[in-house]
Amino acid sequence: MVVKNTVYNLAGLGLPLLVALGAMPMLIHNLGDARFGVLTLIWAVVSYFGLFDLGLGRALTQQLSVFIAEKREREIPTLVYSSVLVLSGLGVVAGVLMWVGASWGAQRISFHGDLREVIGSIRVMAIAMPFIVLTSGLRGILEARSAFKIINLIRLPMGIFTFLGPLVAVLWIKNDLVFVTLVLTVGRVVACVVHGYYAYLQIPGCLSDRKFNGGAIKELMSSGGWMTVSNIVSPLMGYLDRFLIGITISAAAVAYYVTPNEMITKLWIIPSALTAVIFPKFAVEIAARSTNAGKLFRKSVMVLFLTLYPITLALALFAHEILQVWVGPVFAQHSYVAMQIFSFGILVNCLAHIPFVLIQSAGKSRITAIVHVLEFVPFAIVLWFLSVNFGIIGAAVAWLLRMVIDTGVFFAIAGRIVGKERMDFGRLSTLCALVVISFLAGTLANELVKALIFVGSCLVIYCFTWFFLASEEDRSWVGALARRSPLT
Repeated sequence: MVVKNTVYNLAGLGLPLLVALGAMPMLIHNLGDARFGVLTLIWAVVSYFGLFDLGLGRALTQQLSVFIAEKREREIPTLVYSSVLVLSGLGVVAGVLMWVGASWGAQRISFHGDLREVIGSIRVMAIAMPFIVLTSGLRGILEARSAFKIINLIRLPMGIFTFLGPLVAVLWIKNDLVFVTLVLTVGRVVACVVHGYYAYLQIPGCLSDRKFNGGAIKELMSSGGWMTVSNIVSPLMGYLDRFLIGITISAAAVAYYVTPNEMITKLWIIPSALTAVIFPKFAVEIAARSTNAGKLFRKSVMVLFLTLYPITLALALFAHEILQVWVGPVFAQHSYVAMQIFSFGILVNCLAHIPFVLIQSAGKSRITAIVHVLEFVPFAIVLWFLSVNFGIIGAAVAWLLRMVIDTGVFFAIAGRIVGKERMDFGRLSTLCALVVISFLAGTLANELVKALIFVGSCLVIYCFTWFFLASEEDRSWVGALARRSPLT
């Protein structure tokens, strides 16, 4: 079931990525580097303000999963109805703040075009905020019901529309940022309505039993509140780099930085597809004090690493060639070093998703929030210093440092929750050294040598993991998985 639902999630998240790969170069060409840079900043603002659900979406998934496992079906409609009301109100607040702050935010961007276009675009997207915030809760209901097939039947067309809609608007209707954001807003509203319809089918009594349960919301907020702190601070650190580049360098520099970053961070779909499935399972297993949580944790990390290593290594080794084909030689020259840094960083950061959701599913979201709060000021200082002195490469290095620290801290905390298994520290250190060497060596070689490094490195890493790190149970599990179809 875990594998099947993960495959559904990968399809829903991954297929729109193929559309994005084709759409982004054409959007850059038609909008221009600066206006495309502004569009990416608007996307970032929308994503950030979408966190105004205050963690209730993820907390709702956790609570509903426990209710379903404990057969407390009669309590579910009231919980859902109360959550929907609160999320709707939070969405309105987010939209108002975004509308009011549009002018101030636009004036902080180093943009040489018409600022009225930027302000208008932000305000149009502000209209979508109530629907964006509410969608997070509706998706949480579907995730708790393990309705991942439905989620991805919605996510797939909407993900494609996110990139194809603006492209169609620019090419055939109106080359205007305000109109592009209007198209995106319509898509977000439709997505919310469709999520609501299927969530109602999963919880039929959620509208008939219209009782607001303040106690249930308070319980969600106690968990979701800390998730909110983490979910606000972490993306703020994630988006701070592009806004700082836009302020200190230029909107065009944002495009040179964000384009490879957006390409590489799309790999988040892989851990996201997995963690959406294992989060409710972690919540149930930890609540039952089962040892299965530790086994699931170990397998998830191993599979994720072995899946991502060859992908990220190839992106690092052939960054210049990929960008040259995708967005052109001039753009590639500005961006390829940043892409190499992002490639290694995303491998490290994707692994951090597993301990992160384990900690939150255990009801310890306070810990992740504190970690992110403590990181924020040092990261902001390092980011500012490296960006001002070394441009987008400095910003990429600051991003990488944060990824490494996040991953190390979260794995240490997760180990205390599931119980540390015996692991040879020397072997783990050897694996880490081999990975780092493979990324560094390939960046200094020509195309043929890089191809040989890629093949040789993958063979060495896979063999080392299989023979020296995987347990007998891990090998048996992989063998059983290989003997059957992933969708059975």
